[in-house]
Amino acid sequence: MAETRIDHQQLRNLASELLMAAGTDVSEATVIADNLVWADLMGRFTQGVWRLTVLLPRLRSGLIHSPCLPKFIQKADGVMIVDGNNGFGHYIGHVAMTKAIELAQCHGTGLAAVRNSNHFGAGAYYVELAAQAGMLGFAFTNATRRVAAYGGLSPLFGTNPVCFGAPLQNGESVLIDFSTGAMAGSVIRKATETGEPIPEGVAIDEYGNPITTPQQAQGSTLLPFGGARGYCLSLLVEILTGVLTNSLMSFQIPTMHEKEQIASQIGHFFFVIDITRLLPLEEYYQRIKMLIIEVKKSKLQTGVTEILIPGETRWRNYADQLREGIRLDWKTAESLKSIANELKVATPW
Repeated sequence: MAETRIDHQQLRNLASELLMAAGTDVSEATVIADNLVWADLMGRFTQGVWRLTVLLPRLRSGLIHSPCLPKFIQKADGVMIVDGNNGFGHYIGHVAMTKAIELAQCHGTGLAAVRNSNHFGAGAYYVELAAQAGMLGFAFTNATRRVAAYGGLSPLFGTNPVCFGAPLQNGESVLIDFSTGAMAGSVIRKATETGEPIPEGVAIDEYGNPITTPQQAQGSTLLPFGGARGYCLSLLVEILTGVLTNSLMSFQIPTMHEKEQIASQIGHFFFVIDITRLLPLEEYYQRIKMLIIEVKKSKLQTGVTEILIPGETRWRNYADQLREGIRLDWKTAESLKSIANELKVATPW
């Protein structure tokens, strides 16, 4: 079986059942399952249900707490610290972005700084929550070190994504979500499973030689995208998520795949702007539509068929997979089936 299609609701139910069977609190399991399946629907498979193969063992070994009972500390109007108490990052991130949205509704802007969390999945999920509330959303997180500083040989930063969402009148949104590394760490890890080659200029070994095969990827160091520009953005994210939140910084965070019994203590940073405090929402929609029309009218380079707005391909994936079912590669399907058998949960395939 190279690939199979699974109804999104069936996959969501399976993810929720697996989480609960492994010991996740029921109120958290549904949120985490929604997050994972949303990533799959959008075509972000490395942040979808595949992640359960890593998350569930950490939960069962006590490295993730559930229920986590996060603590909310109001620091000022529109500013809140969220202590995640070492819970699932997917759940803590959802709760924190929801709080940031509520703060923005009251004060015009909302900031939620998160500490004591874990890997939170696709950053686009959180900025989409803000966009669906008719607001602009920003999300940042640090992660275990994988990326060198510009000119460096050893890993120092996480892939430290930069995420932004802006609502559109058709119910979709502009979704900007990119790693500050030359490639997302999860994509490299997935390549080691599938045997896919790694493009040159993405990763190096300890001597600075390029890594191009998955066999060489273990222990490799990612380069920052765009050289010094990616490095600067990675540093910005580290200051917001590591320094300001009083979390571990990327060079201190243990990898999810280590056997060391150490909590991740990852930091996140969510910021929301209520558009209506600046201009009426209808006027905003007209202006952003005008902008997108002009972008789309751009004269095309040779070989290019259209200019895409960030997130546009993701929404096409979403529509296709909502209708036809989520594409599940055979290795992910077999891994989930193995976990399900162990936990005595039935799979839909």
